[in-house]
Amino acid sequence: MHCFPDSFATKLGKAYVRKTLQWFLSTDKGLLFHVEVENQIAGYCGSYVSSGLGDGSSSGMLQYAFKEAIIGIIKKPWLLFNKEIIDFYPFILKNIRRKIFGAKKNSRLENDRYKTRNKEIGLVVIGIEPAFRGTDVFPVLMKNFQEEAIKINIFIGKLSVKKENDRAISAYKKFGWFIVEEHAKTFVMEKKLN
Repeated sequence: MHCFPDSFATKLGKAYVRKTLQWFLSTDKGLLFHVEVENQIAGYCGSYVSSGLGDGSSSGMLQYAFKEAIIGIIKKPWLLFNKEIIDFYPFILKNIRRKIFGAKKNSRLENDRYKTRNKEIGLVVIGIEPAFRGTDVFPVLMKNFQEEAIKINIFIGKLSVKKENDRAISAYKKFGWFIVEEHAKTFVMEKKLN
């Protein structure tokens, strides 16, 4: 919450943030680790290996922390009109239907298309406490992310970053990430990890 004080997740509250971090540990496809400096958590990193289309970190995290998200919205209903969430209404409604009615199986065509891709690990979140920005925390987290991915035989990393986040884009580029896709508000970046 210190790392992203203005984020939608932080506005939903501690219970929601705690549950989303637990999600990384609830599956064998997630990784969550941190860096400590003088017995204080200075930064953390969460990543996820998707099994196929429709099995992404956003869907999984939202479904896992669904109850906490609903409670956060009930406590702060104005968050429904938060600019960060409005574009995701269709995605959220799809996940609400999944939560209530159960997950639909992906079509065979989608799964076959996914199988032809190289296995990738998504860098879902990397947060550094403000007091530790500009220190060695970010390089240590990036190195650990790469080492953990290689341990599980994954050699391609992907992440999504907001276009206006120049600081993050610059930092990722310094560590060998490059832009592979452009969307309306985000870039998708990739790195070969071996």
